[in-house]
Amino acid sequence: MFNFLANLNPNDLLAALDELRASAAQMKCIEDRLAAMQRMLEYEFGSPVRDLPAHDPRNLPLIAQITAGLVDVQAGLGKPGTRGHIANVGDNPADLYFHARGKRVGPYKLLSGATLDLSFALEQLEVIPDPAGTVVQIHLQ
Repeated sequence: MFNFLANLNPNDLLAALDELRASAAQMKCIEDRLAAMQRMLEYEFGSPVRDLPAHDPRNLPLIAQITAGLVDVQAGLGKPGTRGHIANVGDNPADLYFHARGKRVGPYKLLSGATLDLSFALEQLEVIPDPAGTVVQIHLQ
């Protein structure tokens, strides 16, 4: 069974072993570069979350215009909104409350003519208007 080892030149085995070590070191460098790129992309775009469905460009966005009340983004899209923006197109500010995972965060005062880009998962959006009234447009995917 080990007869093929008798015909091998030890110098060839040592040379092959040196090449194997060099290629392993080169693969380690490539692995380190890929890990650095992954960290850079995660810092810029965030790390993917497995329990949150990814955006499917075949699905239409949720577009709504409200003056006050609660918009159920998850019911409208079939998933939490993860991209898009909220714009105050009225003449008065509005207070926004964000609902996700059973938590309510806010108020966020959205001034007249201002836009808020979505950078988090949003299940529901609550709009509390200024007493003089306001108009908020929602464009989410």
